[in-house]
Amino acid sequence: MSAGALGLAAGCASSAASRARILGANDAVRIGVVGLHGRGRDHLGGFRKLKGVRITALCDVDEAVLAAQLADSKKRGENAQGFADVRELLAAGVCDGISVATPNHTHALIGVWAAQHGVSAYIEKPLSHDVWQGRQVVAAAATFKTVIQTGSQCRSNVANQEAIAYVQSGALGRLRLARGLCYKPRKSIGKVAAPLQPPANVNYDLWLGPAAQQPVRRTQFHYDWHWQWAFGNGDLGNQGVHQMDLARWGLGQDQLPPQVLSVGGRLGYEDDGETPNSQVIWLGYEPAPLLFEVRGLPERSGSDKMDQFLGARIGVVFHCEHGCVVLTGYEDGHAQDLDGKVLRRFKGGGDHYGNFLAAMRAGDPGLLTADAQQGFLSAALCHLGNESQRAGRVLAAVPLAERLRAQPDVSEAFLRLQQHLGANGVLLDGKAGLALGAMLRPAADGRDQPRPQQREGFVVPELAG
Repeated sequence: MSAGALGLAAGCASSAASRARILGANDAVRIGVVGLHGRGRDHLGGFRKLKGVRITALCDVDEAVLAAQLADSKKRGENAQGFADVRELLAAGVCDGISVATPNHTHALIGVWAAQHGVSAYIEKPLSHDVWQGRQVVAAAATFKTVIQTGSQCRSNVANQEAIAYVQSGALGRLRLARGLCYKPRKSIGKVAAPLQPPANVNYDLWLGPAAQQPVRRTQFHYDWHWQWAFGNGDLGNQGVHQMDLARWGLGQDQLPPQVLSVGGRLGYEDDGETPNSQVIWLGYEPAPLLFEVRGLPERSGSDKMDQFLGARIGVVFHCEHGCVVLTGYEDGHAQDLDGKVLRRFKGGGDHYGNFLAAMRAGDPGLLTADAQQGFLSAALCHLGNESQRAGRVLAAVPLAERLRAQPDVSEAFLRLQQHLGANGVLLDGKAGLALGAMLRPAADGRDQPRPQQREGFVVPELAG
């Protein structure tokens, strides 16, 4: 990569607005999809269903993946241009918007680069890899007046909109606690005997982006990066960020909590994963806190089923004075009284890609259901939970229970987690067990969170102080 290519983004800030194409009512919106291996395929399908959209660019650092999608694009008559480096895509001026489905550690950087070029961006969740980067994306959207949507598609679904409105109406009385659930099976990713070379078809320098140079330490190169801190955020920031977002939305909170505490660990197997598969996170919002639970092990050893809480495995429970609202999926949920009688059902989806397109056409970020600020806040809750976790130390079950007794909601969740781990043959003996994280007290806007180390050529521009 040439020095000129590395500096593409730096010189474009002042002219971003002037280069953004003014979209007429009948103009086809030109979309490029960046990251084509996993979620990117869903992005392609979502945008191809929309009227008035042309897929004009495809970008992936894996030449085999890119070649396959380019061949498919040609068969469809799109004839999209192919790129390995998103900076070259942005400089080519062939897109009005891009859709980003790359690994987490590159989300924020690509989003800021797009804004600097006057290109709108749909950025897959989580919006960022850490709190500081998320703030830069928010600043980029405001500075360059671009439309940035985060992939929290639950906000576009009718069921969730109606359920949140019901919670906030006070129909069940005062909201006491919002509980997020991510009970999702996660098996061991294995353990390599020695560091591996990246696949020959992957431009590993571009794949690493801002992350430090390092060998590969996982047998499955794609996807299993989620469980390594340099690239992913564990299931809290992978699946869990959806439910975290819904819980925060229901609480009506538009800032970071005054206190954050995590208890968790990676238990039940030893592998090259680093992120917790068992975790309880307490976010001390007032007057009602947010409690989040992660479980990657089955309901018991040898089972292929997962635990449930009030019928939900991956969902949200809003505990109120006179009952609760349970979101059991992306597009369904119900309200029930204290005796479990169902009072109302919520059902219905939406079109998050369509919402992004409408905001792009109007040039109005206010039309977005999940703009950069909302994506920043919900991702930041996950990042802070993991930050607390990583600063913790392992304790045996009894002293851990004593430490948590002062916080009844956390204590109750911990005791259930202890039983769950016991059913999987995991004993909390203080050697291999749950770590009690550090109690964090972040600034409400995240301004106090540190800037991460980033590799030269892939540094997220500092736009927010």
